[in-house]
Amino acid sequence: MKLIIPGNPISQIRMKYSGRNGIGRIYDPREKQKREIKKIVNNYFNGDLFIHPRISFVFHMPIPSSIPKRLLLLYQSGLLKHEKKPDIDNLVKLYLDCIDGICFEGDQKVSLGDSVKLYHPHPKTIIIIDEMQETLSPLEVCQDTWSFLFDSKCDKQSSYEKVSPHGSGIPNQLEFLLFPDKNSPPNAIVSLKPELAAPYFQE
Repeated sequence: MKLIIPGNPISQIRMKYSGRNGIGRIYDPREKQKREIKKIVNNYFNGDLFIHPRISFVFHMPIPSSIPKRLLLLYQSGLLKHEKKPDIDNLVKLYLDCIDGICFEGDQKVSLGDSVKLYHPHPKTIIIIDEMQETLSPLEVCQDTWSFLFDSKCDKQSSYEKVSPHGSGIPNQLEFLLFPDKNSPPNAIVSLKPELAAPYFQE
């Protein structure tokens, strides 16, 4: 699923304090913008909630008017990284707050995918949401990260990491448990019985 929110990306900022007649309150300065974003998301999304969402963000930031003409094509290419404020984590935080309760329940369930800031002639925020499984798959992380997870040199490995051959797509025991009806899966220990697999879930 892809959501496109037009306009300059908005970042989360600190809560503010307001006091009047001896009564103080803390408020979110971005509340108005968040309401507008939620309306857009509601118009886009009318499906079932994501259970295990993986969310990626592309933030197309506005091009400064003061750049030299010789650099204009580079800025307009949509490939030049935006390396100034706001920080990308503050951008992600605001948009996660906006889609929480609409696309999924609770951002503690979210796995973050790629998140990038780029200069673009048409500022907007692109949100890509995919439904994933409860267990990590090679599609969710880059190849180097996946290889490192099951590298014998990795410190403090889990039981799965220790028994998995380097570079395998799914650890042997985990593949057996995920696909119990599969006949002789590649590199699987087919003699492993479910009751014997329980210790592998323990760290």
